[in-house]
Amino acid sequence: MAAPVFFLLLLAFLFITATSQAQKNISLSDTLTPTTSKPFWLSSSGAFAFGFYNRGDGYYVGVFLPGTPNKTVVWTHNRDDPPLPSNSSLHFDSSGRLVLQSAQAQDTYVASPSGKTASASMLDSGNFVLYNSNQDVIWQSFDTPTDTILGGQRLSASQELHSSASVTDPSTGLFLAIMQQDGVLALYPDGTPFAAEYGYWDSQTHENGTNVTNVTLHLEDDGFLYLLKPPGVYLKNFTSQGLSKEDMIYRATIDPDGLLRLYSYNITRKDDWSVEWSEPDDRCKPKGICGLNMFCANMDQNTQCLCLPGFAPVRNGNGTAGCERNFTAESCKTVDSSSSYNIQLVPNTTWENASYSTLTSLTSEECVAACRQDCNCEAVTYSGLSCSKQRLPLRFGRRVVGEDSIPLLYIKVGVAQPGEKHRHCRRDILIAVASSIAFAIVVVAVSAIIVHKNRVWVYKMLPKEGFLKTIRAYCGS
Repeated sequence: MAAPVFFLLLLAFLFITATSQAQKNISLSDTLTPTTSKPFWLSSSGAFAFGFYNRGDGYYVGVFLPGTPNKTVVWTHNRDDPPLPSNSSLHFDSSGRLVLQSAQAQDTYVASPSGKTASASMLDSGNFVLYNSNQDVIWQSFDTPTDTILGGQRLSASQELHSSASVTDPSTGLFLAIMQQDGVLALYPDGTPFAAEYGYWDSQTHENGTNVTNVTLHLEDDGFLYLLKPPGVYLKNFTSQGLSKEDMIYRATIDPDGLLRLYSYNITRKDDWSVEWSEPDDRCKPKGICGLNMFCANMDQNTQCLCLPGFAPVRNGNGTAGCERNFTAESCKTVDSSSSYNIQLVPNTTWENASYSTLTSLTSEECVAACRQDCNCEAVTYSGLSCSKQRLPLRFGRRVVGEDSIPLLYIKVGVAQPGEKHRHCRRDILIAVASSIAFAIVVVAVSAIIVHKNRVWVYKMLPKEGFLKTIRAYCGS
C-alpha cells in the first residue's frame, strides 16, 4: 500500500514542479543589461527570451528565440526608436512598471500594467506576462503584437501586424495585415487607405455580401490558423488541424516582402524555419515591393524590380528606392515640346490608377496622340475605349502574364533632337579651348613673376657704382 501512495506523491510532486517551471517567476529586483551575463530572462524550456537582443551596432528590447538562426524576433518594444546603446538597462520600479533606461534618451516604460506587479514570467508560449498579487494577468506582450502571432495568440478586430523593414532591421516596414471590422483579414501597403483598390490580398470572408463583425484570427499550438466569428463558429480555415505539436513552435508573420506566412520550427532538431502556408501566391502582388516608376517581375523563384523605359535606378541594388528619368524633361513652356518625346509601350504590366483625366471613345492610336499633345501627360493607360492620362511617378507596378483584360501602358521617353549631338561636341571644343587659353595665361604670369624676381635679385647683388652699365650689359643692350 505504501508503494502506490509514494508513487502518487511522486507524481504530484513532479506535476507541481513542472507547473512551477512553466510559470517560472522573474525576480522583480533583477536588472538586465545588454553586455553582461544577464541580458534577458529565459522561459522555463529556454525556447523564448525577453530582454535585449542585438541588431547591427545597437540593441532592442523584445521577445525572441535565442536558439534559432539569427535569434528570430517575435515582438519588439518601440521598434521605430533608434537602436539602444550598450549601457542601457531594464528594471522594475517600485510600482511594478518595467523601465528602460538609456544614457542617450529619456526613461521609457516597456510595460505599464493596470495594477501593481507582484510577479512576472516569460512563458514557453512566447508571452511575457505581468501578474498582480492574485495572479491575474495585468499586462502581456500578446496584447500588442508587432509583426507576428504565436500559438495560443489571436488578432482581434481592428488589430494590425506591421512587417519589419528587413530581417536585420526590426523597424516598421512597407506592409501590414489587419483584422478588419467587417470580418475580413486583409493585406495592404502601409500608409494607404483600407480600401479594395489598395489591398493586395484578403480572406474573402464576406457572407453573402454582408459584414461579419467581431471576427478574430487565431493560431493554435498545433499550427491551426483560422478565423473565428461569434459565438465560436469557424468562419475560415487557412490550415488544417492535426499538425505535430511535440517540440514544435508555430508563428504567423507578415514578412518584409509583404507575404503572410505560417512557419514551423522544431526546437530539438534546430533546423531552419519551414513554411507551412503563405499568401498571396504571387510574390509580386504586394503593392510597393518595388519603388516608384518600377514594376515587379517574377524570375523563376525570385522577383526582380525593373525600371520603366527611359528610367534608371535611383540606387543600384535597392528596388524600393525606385527609378528616375535618365533624360531631362522639357518644360511645358517650351514651344512644340511634344517633339522631344517618343511614346513607348510597356506591355503586360498593371499599375495604380491615379489618372488626372480620362477620355472615352478613342482608339489606342488616338489615346497615344492625345497624351503626346498634352504637356502634362507623362504616361497613359488604354483599356477598351477608355484612355487615362497619368503624371509621374507611377507606383504599384507589376508584370502580369496571361491576362488579356489589363490596360496597356504607354510612357513618354525622351529622344535626342537633330543637331543635339553636334551642339554637345561644339560645347566640348569650347571648353577645351578655354581651358588651354587659361593655362597659357597662368604660365605667362608665372614666368613674368620669375623674371621680375630674378632682376630684383641681380640689382641687390651688384655694386651701385657702374650699375647702369652692368644692367645694360646683363640685358644685352
